[in-house]
Amino acid sequence: MTAFVLWSYGSLLLADYRINSSEEILSLLRQEMKDGTLVKLKEGAIKIARDITSVGILDQPREKIKAVDGKISVVTDIEEVISSVSDFYDPSQIGDVLLNKLRTEFGEEDLKVKAGYEILRVFLKPTIIFNPDETKKIIEQARKNVPLAKGTVLANERIIDRYERVTKDHIEKLNSLAIELAERETNKRGLLSIFHFFSRFLLIMLILSIFVMYLYFTQRDVMNDLNKMILIALIFLIVSFLSFYVNQFNLSPYLMPVALGAMLLAIFLGTKIGIIGTITLSLLAGSLRGNEFNIALISMFVGVVAALSVSRIRKRNWLINSMAMVIGAYLLSITIVEVLHYTPWRKIFHYWMFGAINGFLSPLFAYGLQVLFENIFDLVTDMKLLELSDLNSPLLRKMSIQAPGTYHHSLMVGNLAEAAAESIGANSLLARVGSYYHDIGKIEKPEYFIENQMKNRNPHEKLSPSMSCLILSNHVRTGLELAKEHKLPREIRDFIAEHHGTSKMEYFYQKALEMGNEEEIAETNFRYPGPKPHTKETGIVMLADAVEATSRTLKDPSVSRIRGMVIAIVQKRFQESELDESPLTLRDLTKITESFETVLVSTFHSRVEYPDQEEKLIPGKEKKEKTVDG
Repeated sequence: MTAFVLWSYGSLLLADYRINSSEEILSLLRQEMKDGTLVKLKEGAIKIARDITSVGILDQPREKIKAVDGKISVVTDIEEVISSVSDFYDPSQIGDVLLNKLRTEFGEEDLKVKAGYEILRVFLKPTIIFNPDETKKIIEQARKNVPLAKGTVLANERIIDRYERVTKDHIEKLNSLAIELAERETNKRGLLSIFHFFSRFLLIMLILSIFVMYLYFTQRDVMNDLNKMILIALIFLIVSFLSFYVNQFNLSPYLMPVALGAMLLAIFLGTKIGIIGTITLSLLAGSLRGNEFNIALISMFVGVVAALSVSRIRKRNWLINSMAMVIGAYLLSITIVEVLHYTPWRKIFHYWMFGAINGFLSPLFAYGLQVLFENIFDLVTDMKLLELSDLNSPLLRKMSIQAPGTYHHSLMVGNLAEAAAESIGANSLLARVGSYYHDIGKIEKPEYFIENQMKNRNPHEKLSPSMSCLILSNHVRTGLELAKEHKLPREIRDFIAEHHGTSKMEYFYQKALEMGNEEEIAETNFRYPGPKPHTKETGIVMLADAVEATSRTLKDPSVSRIRGMVIAIVQKRFQESELDESPLTLRDLTKITESFETVLVSTFHSRVEYPDQEEKLIPGKEKKEKTVDG
């Protein structure tokens, strides 16, 4: 009964210590208890445990311990001893060491070795414990004990003489002198320290003022657009934040993402703003690197190349072209600057690697952020315009089916607008895409517009002039509703709202005058709701729309008639002040007129009339004439 109790208690004890009490081990312990030889197993296990713990067990692997010359300080209640890390057992070694000592102690008695291993493995814990707080305290104390001064310079002692070779000792003394003079000046004038504290902030403000002044004096419309200003601030913050952490982690300055900022500014706001923004970001990058002129110069050159690489996106391979241009700019600029500083070629090749990495990643990040920002800020980019220019898009396809005349008219307006925009340096892609969508409001009631009407079917003949006017002007409102429904960008919606401006529907106004009392008819009721065009592109589409519509009425479209018609329409819109809010100049209008003439003349070009062409096209005519002649 006593043996059974002891046996049960021993099993519970093993379980409490989470010792693997297999049937073999339990049988061994039961036999040892019966034979009275358990004491030998116990004494052997205690001896092995003392041997291992007397050496010491580390609480973490040796490679993770930051030891100086492989030494660590071991502090006990009695003393502090400097020992080698290799003197102690690594946590990963304990299993092998324990197994070897058990086999030495018990020889071929594998079951005792196994029992001793399972029991001692649980009780052998680290004895050399790392104390981070105490370590930090000792390091701080040691740092304080390091003397700040090195060597002695006597009063009025000459540090270096003329024509004397400069040594490392001379440089250290001169640097020490400069620091000491600065500290003395600071102690003399307390305000100087405050000035130094704000000097970096003032320098950053001075650099940013370059960009702000440019926007204020030349790009006032950008400053008045809250979305665009928030986008600019966000781009500057992203570049500054990444550049700061490049410095914090002591990475290569050629990883500063100035090219990324330049590309984003150029994609969303145009090449000119992208270049000025690049200059500003480059100066900021140089100031973050301790006013390094070389970094600012290289960043400026690469940023300008990056901005130009995305100035005209018309193909899908723009990403590859941009990568190639930015990487090439980095390699060229790094080579020139570093060769001037006699940098070894081995180091230059190393710098090339960082420039190539930056040149590869910047266009990729620019593409990803461009997709994100254009949706957040409701801005349009060339890539978005290329998507909208697809004639198989749902809205344009619907217009080609329900309003084929308007669809063809829009394509022709797009050709005119694109050529005109090219001639004055405006955004030709935006003008063309805006032309495609400017009349989408006519989809709702296409039969009320002349280009969609069949012969002898004009529903306006049964309507009053005021009702006809209301239906015509309503296509602007309907177009805006469709644009919002299909999530067209704001820039495209502007073409829908502004392509007629506040122009008068002359035909129905005159018809109303003929039918009623002139004094009772308000001219404002026969005008489009506006607003007037406020950009070059919307102004061009207004003129192209009127010119294309009028060109269809020319019975004999000769060069002189086309020219006279174009000049008359442009002059009329100008005299009616419809272009007052757009930035188009008289020189621009002249170039626009010439481009319209060129496109229309090529559209209405004459063809050679072949012999008997009319007889072949009209079946039976030739036969009839021959019969008459006969």
